[in-house]
Order: sequence, then structure tokens, then C-alpha cells
Amino acid sequence: MADIIVKVLDPADSYDLASLDEIKTLLGLPAADTSEDELLGMWITYYSDVIATLCNRVFAKEKVIESWRGDTKPFDTDNGRVFLTHYPVADADVESITAPDGTLIDTGYELENRSGKLQFFGPSWSEPIRITYTGGYDLPDDAPPALKQALAILVGAARVFHSRQLTSGIRSISHRESRVQFFDVNAAMAKMGGFGPLAQAAQTVNALLYKYMRFYV
Repeated sequence: MADIIVKVLDPADSYDLASLDEIKTLLGLPAADTSEDELLGMWITYYSDVIATLCNRVFAKEKVIESWRGDTKPFDTDNGRVFLTHYPVADADVESITAPDGTLIDTGYELENRSGKLQFFGPSWSEPIRITYTGGYDLPDDAPPALKQALAILVGAARVFHSRQLTSGIRSISHRESRVQFFDVNAAMAKMGGFGPLAQAAQTVNALLYKYMRFYV
């Protein structure tokens, strides 16, 4: 397994996977209604970070320098390949690849833009290899639709959960001879073993996120 050190040289301006307007549209909320905007904005930032954590990666476009070390050449196959941590990556956004002796490696490799796989050809080098590049999505505009949908599901579940919490202690309302009783949704959810936005939306969200998860081997 490779050892990777990542230093961010130019951090992203935003790590949110969708804008407030996008989330309101996906949830079917009126654009003119701003009563929940502050809460929705907080959930957008919070659950964007949750999604990034679940996927074990940073989605926002950043300029970074990565140092790769490992116990094979350098550091996955005999020919050598590394999987950059920020992707997708455009060819023009790879600024430099430096060998251990400080010389620049400007030929003998191929970049798979979508996955960030950098495949080396020809002679191998000892570690470390240092790569300076810019990778990721321009957020929130360029986030893939699946990530925006997963975020909307989590924000929608949080919104429903929040409204249930506000009425969690109410069992009935009486006025004169009339009485209305309520079904305790919170108690029912607890009995089913699922509670909170993540628990309620886990299966659907995991299906949307699986192709965007980063696995270290």
C-alpha cells in the first residue's frame, strides 16, 4: 500500500456540492420562500462534507503537491502507476512530476483524466515521486448530478427529521369537544432501527455514491 503525503497549495473556495437554488429546486421548494434558507445552507455544507467523508476524497478542485512512497515500483505495478487523490484531472493541469533526484519527468507516462490514474512506462524510479497538479470539480457548478441528488436526499431527510423533532412531544390536541390524536412517527422510526437523516436515506445515498468512492489498496 502506498504512503501518500498531500499538501494543498491552492484550496478551493467552496466544498458545497450544490447551490441553495439547486437544492430548493430538487426538493420542490419555492424559490421565493427564504424562511429556511439559513438552515438549508447549513445542511448543504454539513452533508457535502459527510458525502466527501463517505467517499474518502475531496471533490473540490484544488492545486496540490503529492509525494508518493511505496514498497513496489513506484508504487502499484512493475511499470508503476499512482492514483491521484484529486480528480478528474485535465492533461494541462499536471504542472510537474519530479523524480527523487529532482529531475522533471515530462514523458513516459499517460494520464487517465476521469479517474486520475497516472501510468508510467519505461524505466522505474525509486521513491518518492512528487506530482504538482490541479484536480477535482469546480464546485458547486460542476459537481456530477449523482452527487447533487445524494446531497438533496440527505438535506430533504434532515428537513423531515427536523420537522418531526419539533412535534415529537405532541400526542394530541384538544379544543372544546374536539380532539385530534397524532401518530408518533419518531417512536415508530426508533422501533424500526433507523433514526436520523443518514439512517433514513442510507441505502439510496450509498447506491448513488458508490461509483465516486475512493478505495485504497
